[in-house]
Amino acid sequence: MNSRILICGWFFVMGSVSFWVHGKKESAFKDPWVGWHRPADANVFTTTKGNNHDSVLFVEPELDYPYHLIISHTPQYAHLWRSKKFSWSSADWELVTDQYKIGNFYEYDDGVKVDGTYYIFEGGKVYTYSGPLEKSNGKWKVSGSFPHKQCDDIGIFYEDGIFHMFGEHGHFPHGPDGTSLAHFTSKTGLGDWEMVNPKAVDPNPDGGHKYGVGDATIAKIQGSYYIFCDRESKGSPYKVTAWRSESLSKPFQFLGLAITPRSDEVDDWDNYRIQDPDIAYIPELNRYVMTCNMMDTDGIPGGNFAGSGLKGKDTRVIGVFYSNQTLKGKRKRNLKRSK
Repeated sequence: MNSRILICGWFFVMGSVSFWVHGKKESAFKDPWVGWHRPADANVFTTTKGNNHDSVLFVEPELDYPYHLIISHTPQYAHLWRSKKFSWSSADWELVTDQYKIGNFYEYDDGVKVDGTYYIFEGGKVYTYSGPLEKSNGKWKVSGSFPHKQCDDIGIFYEDGIFHMFGEHGHFPHGPDGTSLAHFTSKTGLGDWEMVNPKAVDPNPDGGHKYGVGDATIAKIQGSYYIFCDRESKGSPYKVTAWRSESLSKPFQFLGLAITPRSDEVDDWDNYRIQDPDIAYIPELNRYVMTCNMMDTDGIPGGNFAGSGLKGKDTRVIGVFYSNQTLKGKRKRNLKRSK
């Protein structure tokens, strides 16, 4: 039987601490992986490459260049960057090419490397390539498909011979998201996808369409599975939210807001919305990072976005965020992107 001891207005419950603020119960302890911060006030990866968004980060410590970043640009080309040391700024990266060809999509959802083969997912197509990414330009081939009408803007996680896909499901009437994230699995990642749960992440447990979710990214951290994804509601733009489950086969529980825009920072890029997260563990930092889209809506930072497909004052760039928490003890190769 749980006991509660009231001491100076604090409640101690089963090792957790709660207190009351303005009549509402607040938790003094949060899940440590909900907390994220900007490594610099203006944490934009690059401001000189026009519209850049929807990134895929590969971390492979065994390579001479352990970090590769694919950043979507236009339907014609993406950008490919590489680095020997991780940094939030492109000044410390090498641009391999700004005419990087995968397919003919404006954006690419997610990617994973399994048994020496890279997989990129977008628009119901699965692109594959085997070999150094520096030599992959124009050499990606369509090797499979996924049910994007039931599971779109997806995140991919690979574990124990199974590809797990989480993506937008259902119709959200106030934006392009789904009303939940569906979970599909495949043994090949190329087809034969099976529905596990249409509401693996459900932001509307009481029904209705108050919240829309999409653009998931998945990581296994200290034995638990975490999904970070977009969430929006009518009149409220994108924020990155955190969800956790002890098993991929069970529904994920909402933890709270992880990364939010700074609406009062009119001279910065992150003043309107933050979305499309992509998570990876960085061994040299002993922490996780997320690359996200940041959108400026007032046009004050400005930029050359000709041909980007964005209208008016909307401008979009990649920003990098660091987890507040580091992994304790021995640094683990608990990476999302390689087997």
